[in-house]
Amino acid sequence: MSVTPAVAPSVGQVARLLAEIGTLIELNGRDSFRARAFANAARALEGTDADLLSLAREGRLTTLRGVGPAIAAVITDYVLTGRSEAYDELRAATPLGLYDLLRIPGLGPKRIFTLYSELGIDGLDPLETGIAEGAVESLPGFGARTTARIVEGIAFARSSRQLCRYPEALEIAARLHDWLSELEGVTGVEIVGAVRRRMEVVDRIELVAAAREPEHVLAAFRDLDGESPSGDAADDEAILALNDGTFAKLRCVAPQDFVAATIWETGSSAHVEALTARATERSWEFDRTGLTIDGERLRLARESELYERLGLAWVPPELREGLGEVDRAAEGGVPRLVELSDLRGTFHCHTTASDGKATLAEMAEAARGRGWSYLGIADHSRSAAYAGGLSIEEIREQHAAIDTLNDNVARGHGPPFRILKGIESDILPDGSLDYPDDILREFEFVVGSVHSSFGMPEEEMTRRIIRAVGHPSLTIVGHMTGRLLLTRDGYAIDVPAVLEAVAEADVIVEINANPNRLDLDWRDVRKAAELGILIAVNPDAHSVAAIDNVAFGVNMARKAGLEARQVINTWPLEELIDYLAQRKQKS
Repeated sequence: MSVTPAVAPSVGQVARLLAEIGTLIELNGRDSFRARAFANAARALEGTDADLLSLAREGRLTTLRGVGPAIAAVITDYVLTGRSEAYDELRAATPLGLYDLLRIPGLGPKRIFTLYSELGIDGLDPLETGIAEGAVESLPGFGARTTARIVEGIAFARSSRQLCRYPEALEIAARLHDWLSELEGVTGVEIVGAVRRRMEVVDRIELVAAAREPEHVLAAFRDLDGESPSGDAADDEAILALNDGTFAKLRCVAPQDFVAATIWETGSSAHVEALTARATERSWEFDRTGLTIDGERLRLARESELYERLGLAWVPPELREGLGEVDRAAEGGVPRLVELSDLRGTFHCHTTASDGKATLAEMAEAARGRGWSYLGIADHSRSAAYAGGLSIEEIREQHAAIDTLNDNVARGHGPPFRILKGIESDILPDGSLDYPDDILREFEFVVGSVHSSFGMPEEEMTRRIIRAVGHPSLTIVGHMTGRLLLTRDGYAIDVPAVLEAVAEADVIVEINANPNRLDLDWRDVRKAAELGILIAVNPDAHSVAAIDNVAFGVNMARKAGLEARQVINTWPLEELIDYLAQRKQKS
């Protein structure tokens, strides 16, 4: 998309661009060393909060780790113009169908290039044909087992077509929003649809604009890079298929219709149907043009006005899913949803002691800089050798370092702050926790997570996690289902059964706020809250920048209808310390 941004692309956007360039280089069978250089630079950027615009203008991008002159030129191009010639060239040389192949778990760029160069396979349909004819299995490096796994992954790839994760969708939507806001005659712009409802995965990016001459705005939108797909679109709409396969829709209306249009386009179809039914009960009409009372269309100044007219409390966008929120709004039962500003700290953060990119001191200082009162460190346990899991000796060293930092803070003059001693203990295949019980009792909290043997049958996996939940030292269940959005389905698990066990054991459930996970799913978090289970919004941060993943987790907590008290990391430091101490006594 060639929308020149009103502000420079974020570090995250630049990192994703570099990563995609690395992938495209491999897909096209070009220099693998160059591909790795782009991938390494992307990973290095993900852990920074560098001012890329200033560095580009000053010619100092090469001072960043992993950024040489060639990559610096790409970054400069992108942050100054909003596009990259290097990316555009590679994209033009890459069949779009290869992107679908990337969605197949375990089928990486090198194997995709082999399929394309040897068999001309450039999409899912040709891949299925090649498998059926036995051509794929006969390729070097494939074989029967690999081919069987590819077959299993094709259905997943089809289901995730044209979808993108919330952060990527939000960034595109924000750039479109900024671009639209600068157009002459535009009086208002709102991001709507699934992005405004903060869905974890989005199938299209939708915006509503108000303008004195809507047709001019729609024409400018259609002129953006991307194809206008065939299909029905209303007269006040324009739809584009952007060059990454994502769909973007703009609806542009007269200023007096703007508020009604944002309500109509924000809610799920079930939510809008519920509003329509409320209007019909009063012999009124609510449709995409607005609310009509006694033949006269109501001009709305704000969204809450329509809800008030329908006898409802205003419903926050995150809740507009048609899951009973309209009935609750009629009874005045809309909760005060948790806000990002309610957080006092978080848990499940990694350091350089395992596979993190920032030191203990750097992570702690970053948490203090966000105005928090505590930070829970939870590096990997020793079974996770691939991630630098901590030996018992390394645990003791880290605890001593935490004590020193905490003592230094206590002697200072700043607000109270404490680093909490935790661990992300692997839930082993038999359901036991990594480390002996006496070592586990040395931690202030223990996050238990599955990192191995994902292929267990549902009954065995459920039994495994339930056994871990019953361990007296377990405090928080981490990323319960193991899903990776648009990459890997979660392992087979009976979530309701696990939640029942969690409630009985008085264990906390994590919303893992890594935007690639967002696990536990917000729909299941609703069920957990109904059982009285406390929720922890954890960033699973492996860098300073990733601490801010908590914002995505708060989105999921809001979608689940949680209030602040239901999220344990909104609790004040003293209350939290007391709670953890009481739990520890039980272990």
